[in-house]
Amino acid sequence: MNLFRCFAVAAVCGLPLAGSIAAQSPRPVTIDDLMALRTINDVKISPAGDRVAYVVSAPSVARNAHEPELYVMPSDGGTAIRVSPQSRIFSPALPAPRLRWSPDGERVSFLALVDGRPQVQVVRPSGGPTTNLTAAPEGVSAYEWSPDGRNLAFVSRDPSPAPPVANAAGALPPATRLWVQPIEPAAAAKVVTPPGQYVDSFSWSPDSREIAYAFAPTTGFLAPYSTRIFAVPAAGGTARPIVDRGGMNVSPQFSPDGQRVSFVTTNGQTGIIAPRGLAVAPSAGGAGPAIRAYPMNGAWIAEVVWARDGQSLFVTMNEGTFATGARMFEMPMVRVNLEDGNTQRLTNSATVEYSMSLSRDGRTMAYREVQARSMGDIAVLDVASGRGTRITTINPELKQLALGDLKPVSWKSFDGMEIWGLLLTPPGYDGTRRLPLLVYCHGGPIGGVTLGLFPQFMHVPGQIDPYPTEAFASAGYAVLFPMPRGGSGYGEAGHRMIINDWGGPDYQDIMAGVDQLVAQGVADADRLGVMGASYGGFMTNWIVTQTSRFKAATAGASIADLSDLYYLTDGGDLMVEYFKLPWENPEGYAAHSPLTHAKNVTTPLLIQHGDRDPRVPRATPPIRR
Repeated sequence: MNLFRCFAVAAVCGLPLAGSIAAQSPRPVTIDDLMALRTINDVKISPAGDRVAYVVSAPSVARNAHEPELYVMPSDGGTAIRVSPQSRIFSPALPAPRLRWSPDGERVSFLALVDGRPQVQVVRPSGGPTTNLTAAPEGVSAYEWSPDGRNLAFVSRDPSPAPPVANAAGALPPATRLWVQPIEPAAAAKVVTPPGQYVDSFSWSPDSREIAYAFAPTTGFLAPYSTRIFAVPAAGGTARPIVDRGGMNVSPQFSPDGQRVSFVTTNGQTGIIAPRGLAVAPSAGGAGPAIRAYPMNGAWIAEVVWARDGQSLFVTMNEGTFATGARMFEMPMVRVNLEDGNTQRLTNSATVEYSMSLSRDGRTMAYREVQARSMGDIAVLDVASGRGTRITTINPELKQLALGDLKPVSWKSFDGMEIWGLLLTPPGYDGTRRLPLLVYCHGGPIGGVTLGLFPQFMHVPGQIDPYPTEAFASAGYAVLFPMPRGGSGYGEAGHRMIINDWGGPDYQDIMAGVDQLVAQGVADADRLGVMGASYGGFMTNWIVTQTSRFKAATAGASIADLSDLYYLTDGGDLMVEYFKLPWENPEGYAAHSPLTHAKNVTTPLLIQHGDRDPRVPRATPPIRR
């Protein structure tokens, strides 16, 4: 592979492999091993709590695809049954297949490709034929069963004009709208939201009469930061406001009694840097004091599930409470008491937790649990006692591989600020000799790493990671995953420390971590490499313009001229928050663009880029041969 060749060439420049470490038993990890590992990318417990449905994604190098498989197994463990093998389950990196159980627990539904479009299919948990529940011309991106099981609500884009016509400058694409599809007897789906609203997320009221939905008046990168929450009758009619204010207001969820709606919000802030916090509003609507926020020290909320008594919420979170210092590499499940705002972590192990789902009686939680040296497995939690049980072993071959050690480390930066990172060392490393060190800069900038075998990509199938760090560890390298200011782990204040200063304190944070590992005798100062993609690609490019200490570097999906990121990308507004508009701050854009300092580069640099990357596009068209 090109990446390995890059660092192999670097051996000539003083960055050789440490072969004695790689020879540790049981056996070293190879790229082929990493490319064969499977990922659980959706989990859903049955209403009765007796079974768990889940989807396992297995990468196929030969077919250049992730091949998902649907299984159902008892929630107390046992034999898993594969169901619907004939379906082409829709499972790109994002979104997940959106597993759901019918309210009576008799069927499992999911998104599958039908004639090239994602549609809702349903199958018995014991197996058998599948049935298509939707036939949306543009496919389905999200859906939910009504609590009474009579209808399905789904989000689909309006059909494009036919024949295709060129859009006028500034014209918006067809809207993503909310539709309601009767189940039995089957009938045509009916659209219930207007064409001027781009639906982001939604949920049914407990009585199945209304649907709360978040929408924006536009689409694109910044659309979630202009969302409001309305409720519309399931039978169609006039929508009414629930949360009608600026900023992000998404992921509405009715309380079990239907009297309140929880949602994820920036609390009126419209900027990308604002925390995505938790709030609850009366379902009847209201503003000001009627909306209660639960900031939890600036927590960013990922998932929300109501407790069945309606007195608390379960959330997964990073930043803020329970996710700082040495624990910023975890993502815990937390119970939030709505009366007093007190919070309690459900499990206390060093794990990253995804895909929460709760049984109808509220007693049993199923979720995906990722440990430091794993790809993640399904765990089932007894909510009352806090006892969790892992019920799958998706990658048993990991027991035969010599995995490196991954642990949090910290250091003091140039201004005394404590900076954290993860350090991966080769299997069997005893700390008595210096190692060649690779520095892996994360994406973002508001990004980071977690525990797991692919520390930057445990939320999706990890093989999208361009850097096989576990194979590097088996080859004798140490890998530092720094979390500099500007990224996750230090709250909103930390995020804002690099405004108009990419490559300033964040670069110094990274180099301070390298210096400490050298001082501690872990890293060999003469055998250093650096890599990263997206913002990590920017940082890699920046680093080689600022220092010649690294013997080799590789940048993926990288940024060399910051103004390109404004003019060419689908997320150009990100740059406005950090650097203002390019014509308002040309000096700032130029000063912090690696291209400005390219004359300083002496480090061999491998640049990898995709021709169709909308977030970090090529600055020039591909060469036609």
